[in-house]
Amino acid sequence: MFFAMALVWFMIAIAFTVLAFDRGASSLVVAVIAFFAMVICGVAGLFMKRTVIDAIDQGRFNDAKNDSIVWILFGLVGFIIPSLFLILTYAKLSDAIAAQAPVGYQPYAPGQVSAQMPPPYVPPPGSPQPPQPAPVQPAQAQAAPGSQQYHAHQTPMVRCKNCNVQYPMFMHSCPNCGAPKE
Repeated sequence: MFFAMALVWFMIAIAFTVLAFDRGASSLVVAVIAFFAMVICGVAGLFMKRTVIDAIDQGRFNDAKNDSIVWILFGLVGFIIPSLFLILTYAKLSDAIAAQAPVGYQPYAPGQVSAQMPPPYVPPPGSPQPPQPAPVQPAQAQAAPGSQQYHAHQTPMVRCKNCNVQYPMFMHSCPNCGAPKE
């Protein structure tokens, strides 16, 4: 519909440009306004495909619904017909979003969300037990005295014995040379 409205605005702009030679400046003003409306409708037709139609094809109904509001406002410039169709699209997208929600789903009211820690992983009985990692030694035992330093936000740092680059203690090998942490 945006492209159809752009064509209508193009014809109006041409007609009032021709009439501007006989009637004067008032027809030329209408022709300029019609030209801008034609450009807006053409651009809206191009970008609505990228934002609304492609989002619907990909199943991103919330994005399509939000973008359709923008194009409803642009559609008001190019007559009312594109906006009417986009208002219907907006309503149908609201129905599609509601249909996607699981049965009995009620979103939490603000302030009622509480985070819970997941239970620790327990391997099933009879499965082979993975080897236990060696206990982590303190930084003082790993590096020579004075070689441990802290980053700006207090991340313990260790110096590589091979290339003398500092890296965080939680890393298992030097990011510069790949030497394992000793």
